Amino acid sequence: MQWLAEQGVVATVSASGRPSPAHTPQWTFRFFSGPSVSTDLRQSVLAEEATVAECMRVALPRLRDAGLPMDESPWAPDLEPENSMEGMGMLVLDWLVEQGVTVFLKADGERPIPGWTFIAKGGPLTEFLRTDGAHAENCFTPMLDNLRHQDLPVPV
Repeated sequence: MQWLAEQGVVATVSASGRPSPAHTPQWTFRFFSGPSVSTDLRQSVLAEEATVAECMRVALPRLRDAGLPMDESPWAPDLEPENSMEGMGMLVLDWLVEQGVTVFLKADGERPIPGWTFIAKGGPLTEFLRTDGAHAENCFTPMLDNLRHQDLPVPV
């Protein structure tokens, strides 16, 4: 998602921590071109899948079809979620939703420096959590610390 933000794309990922029947879409990815930024993205892209990793796998070809130069992206066609920082983040995001936490992640290519926002609430959390940062790591690492501070046994 960092690469998408650097291309001027606004990308959001969200899931409700409410239980859903097996194999029904739980995660929603939305990608769109902000009005104040020039990007190759010609149309908005939406993906809804049961896991965050599956959403990414479905969204990548759609982003290419919508005009983004995906051949220049850092992703291989067969993205393996466990092999990268973003991949580890995907596993944690899925785990949070399984715990009943509602999550929202935004990589904003409209900001002067692409920015990230990560929000988590509900489930076993005793308070609303929000972290912001210029890169995924600047957002994700403090969020993990906040989750651990609330005694959640985060699996990474």
